[in-house]
Amino acid sequence: MRQRTLRRASARARVDRLRSHFASADRVLIMMQDDPDPDAIASALALRSLLGRTKAAAPIATFGTITRPENRAMTRILDIDVEEIKGHAIDEYDMVAMVDAQPSFFEEPFGEVDLVIDHHPEETPARARLRDIRPSWGATSTIMTEYLRAADVKITQRLATALLYGIMTDTLHLERGAIKADLEAFAYLHQLANHAALRRIERPELPNEALDVLALGIARRQLTHGVVFSHLGPVAYPELVAQFAEFFLQIEGAEWSVVSGTVNGELHISVRNVGYVRAAGDVVRRAFGDVGRAGGHRAMAKAVIRLRDWQARVGEPAGDALRQAIVTRFLQALRS
Repeated sequence: MRQRTLRRASARARVDRLRSHFASADRVLIMMQDDPDPDAIASALALRSLLGRTKAAAPIATFGTITRPENRAMTRILDIDVEEIKGHAIDEYDMVAMVDAQPSFFEEPFGEVDLVIDHHPEETPARARLRDIRPSWGATSTIMTEYLRAADVKITQRLATALLYGIMTDTLHLERGAIKADLEAFAYLHQLANHAALRRIERPELPNEALDVLALGIARRQLTHGVVFSHLGPVAYPELVAQFAEFFLQIEGAEWSVVSGTVNGELHISVRNVGYVRAAGDVVRRAFGDVGRAGGHRAMAKAVIRLRDWQARVGEPAGDALRQAIVTRFLQALRS
């Protein structure tokens, strides 16, 4: 009980500091990563609620596009406006906050931002006036739920639904990387959320082109040493790669899934594991960190590599040569 009281007091102090910091700003930009996931979207919505801001005074934004069907369904069903902006638009705002992301995650150069709240490991020290980065936590939505409760902010059904879905997706329904705080937040939000809306979000329409890609991925799958590999070739959006990495982990005998695809001149590699093996982020950094951006958590990770960099440093960025290079690099990293 005493530990919980201390944690609540610490969270309340953090809230007071960030509210005081943003009080003088007319317009606050709440930034998420490119192609934001449910955890990012929910956390951005929670931060705006915590600051008591309107959509106009604190828009939620990304440099990318929301591509995954479930994520588009989430914004539509829960009526969450997400603006797609360019780098120069940042100058229009008095202050910038980042949720579920850090300045180093972006290709657009950032100076010091005002706030970073995230649960991803730091690639480089986050340049922020205020920062709360907790890599051991399963979701940024859990951190935001702690803030809201500590500040006695009313969590509406809409916000509870978003936060619950953020925790569900980032922890695979509490089966991946969840700690006690995630369990507590999940239990609290579960009683407030709209579960009919959640079911609609989780079962969006699947485009026909996604089925074609899945069929190709299944045909190309390769299971070796407990790792299932599949290269999808060109795909419409990066989230398809991550989505099918989750799917292929269900294959009998698979402890790891490594799924890759190319999008707009980049190679995207998504990695998932069953959770009780080596940390996925460490393996992916070892396998692909020398040619592109690579990292992640214990059970999920990704690498994003420009095809021209792959060609310059590894070899042919297509066909059997690409598939075999991915297999070789990953297995070597896994065994080292």
